[in-house]
Amino acid sequence: MKTKDTFPLSSERKAQGFGTFPYVIVRVLGGTYMQFPIHLYEHTDPEKPGLRVRVYSLQNEEHNFNLLFHVVRQFHQQINGSETSELKMCLVISQNEAYFFEENEFKFSNEIPEGGSLIDAQYKVLALNSAHFILD
Repeated sequence: MKTKDTFPLSSERKAQGFGTFPYVIVRVLGGTYMQFPIHLYEHTDPEKPGLRVRVYSLQNEEHNFNLLFHVVRQFHQQINGSETSELKMCLVISQNEAYFFEENEFKFSNEIPEGGSLIDAQYKVLALNSAHFILD
């Protein structure tokens, strides 16, 4: 994606968890996306914006992966509880691994959402016309 009017994610927002994998993208309107960072933790709640998932061990990837899907499914139900039209949601695991939540199930894709206007839950702009993640 190349355009002259870009505004990438800042390192300050990365410190809060934005732009780091995994995260959830909710399509608010055509071309407007809301990002929710996901924080996995064992003992101390990181008290950062987004979804926080308490796990028994950060090393147990298979269990944590299943738990992550469970939490995202609950989050989908929460934000779509009273909406007449369902908001589209995507769990982004990596640069080339995403799971779109459609028809009450997760569907794998090796393409992830990007571009458009990326905002946080307070409707503050995170990025414009750029990737929704920051590479280290």
